[in-house]
Amino acid sequence: MSTHTNSTATSDDAPLPEALRLLLEQELSPGARLAYVGLLLLALAAGITVASLWLTEPSLPMRTQVAFAAMLVIALSWCGFAIWALLHRRVLYARHRLVSARMATLFCAAFSAGAFILAAIGGGGLGAFLAGVLGLIMLAVAMALLLRAHRYYDGLRRRQSELQRALDERG
Repeated sequence: MSTHTNSTATSDDAPLPEALRLLLEQELSPGARLAYVGLLLLALAAGITVASLWLTEPSLPMRTQVAFAAMLVIALSWCGFAIWALLHRRVLYARHRLVSARMATLFCAAFSAGAFILAAIGGGGLGAFLAGVLGLIMLAVAMALLLRAHRYYDGLRRRQSELQRALDERG
């Protein structure tokens, strides 16, 4: 039995570096993999739907074409994120939260700005204004998730520094 005590969830028989290596090599759980596959399929379906609508209606107004292009970029971005997560096959810890929260914040801000611009130039009326308000609500949620992701990431970085210092003192 080891006489070294620490606050990590390691067994007493495994040395700290080996326990950390095992922790870092964990693969995504089946549930997490299924969620990323679901995200990929939904984003791909949305992208295909938008692209097919865009391609089959060549006489759409310019603002509609710009909106379709933006929606296609967003769908493809979520596809790229899901593929990135699935290809790594390792637990991404806080990185995936940061990346997805940043993407959601950016996309909600773009949606809100687009809706308010459309309302201001007179192309969307009250519906565009209400869409912009809904976008602001989504943006507030996305920003709260981004703040939470940053706090979680910062906490993990602090813990990593503490563990590195403990390893340096041991070695």
